[in-house]
Amino acid sequence: MLRRWIETRLDRVFPGMGWRPLYLTASATWLMVLYHHHGGTSNAPPFWIDACEELLGMGVVEFYQHLWAHACAVVLLMIIPLLICWIGEGWSPRDLGFRIKGAGPELAVVGGLWVLMIPLIYLVHTGAAFQRVYPRLAAADTSAELYLLFEACYFVKWVAWEFFFRGFMLFGFQRDFLRRSVLVSTIPFTLMHYGKPEVEMASAVIAGLVLCFIALRSKSIWPGVILHWLVASTMDFMASSFWR
Repeated sequence: MLRRWIETRLDRVFPGMGWRPLYLTASATWLMVLYHHHGGTSNAPPFWIDACEELLGMGVVEFYQHLWAHACAVVLLMIIPLLICWIGEGWSPRDLGFRIKGAGPELAVVGGLWVLMIPLIYLVHTGAAFQRVYPRLAAADTSAELYLLFEACYFVKWVAWEFFFRGFMLFGFQRDFLRRSVLVSTIPFTLMHYGKPEVEMASAVIAGLVLCFIALRSKSIWPGVILHWLVASTMDFMASSFWR
């Protein structure tokens, strides 16, 4: 009843907009703002660093800062959007891409795309812009053990990241915008790469479109999660010196 009352009055101001696109847009925007201002590695509070150091016993502060960023991504980009969609629309995680069944063909495509990306990454991995960003954990440059630990933890972040843009924003907005939800997802996805090398940020437009296409075909976020993780971990690997 309350929803119908809101939609009736909203339609007088913005005819045809609908309540769902409005509150999903507002929620997505606020969550990205929160993540941008509080989810960076430099935002890790001292109590978090101390707790991680006591629990894990490693003196690698930068790693704990990354763990903070991962935790913020899980909360702000995955858990809260899942709750919003469940409370507001009754959508389950499966409705928003947390499904594996039927994604087999797209997983094979992901493997092929990754193989194609490897020589491209190799070509740019010695560039100054690339070296300034990668490896994302500087301490992993000379440590295979830290590299493997970091990439394992980073996988969790990619689940949250892919869910936000391909699950929450793509499948969520698809109910109202149909395939045009690809555009709703791709623009903020590209802008969230701000600070990365220029070539990588520009290519994020193409990557966003490809990832949306794969997600729509498979009705799953998992091919995108795996592709994003494989490419990102390969960039870290190429920039590291422990394997040379």
